[in-house]
Amino acid sequence: MRRLRWWIGLVASLAPMGGIPAAALDVSACEQTASTMLVQVQGVRSGQGTLVAELYGDNSEAFLRKAGRLIRERVPARPGSMALCLPAPRPGVYAVAVYHDENDNRKFDRSWIGLPSEGYGVSNNPRPLFRAPTHSESAIRVGTGHRVVNIELRY
Repeated sequence: MRRLRWWIGLVASLAPMGGIPAAALDVSACEQTASTMLVQVQGVRSGQGTLVAELYGDNSEAFLRKAGRLIRERVPARPGSMALCLPAPRPGVYAVAVYHDENDNRKFDRSWIGLPSEGYGVSNNPRPLFRAPTHSESAIRVGTGHRVVNIELRY
């Protein structure tokens, strides 16, 4: 609990400096489980729509598939940097995907040739060309404490 208060204090102290809007942090999610990821998202280009963060387990076949998603959090988008908490069911290997649903249609839009037309990013920030990131490129280990995950959006 003491460590959680430290994280919350850190995030709250960064908010006035423009680093992380305090309203974007779902504190109740951080308090519900000991295995938590503080997802810090950089590069949100506008305040239009919703920022969506999804948690995937240690299954490469289910990564980035709707049926493979363990948790999804949706928060109103704010330009610049945002932070939110994703509770993991237990310690283990996970991957996080984030996208900016600018038109708020509740889906990740793609162009007619299949390329993303909305901002996106995944844990570890891999930069594959002409393909989606893989689970092994995005996998992170989460223990019993809190893990900071930095994700840069690409548009």
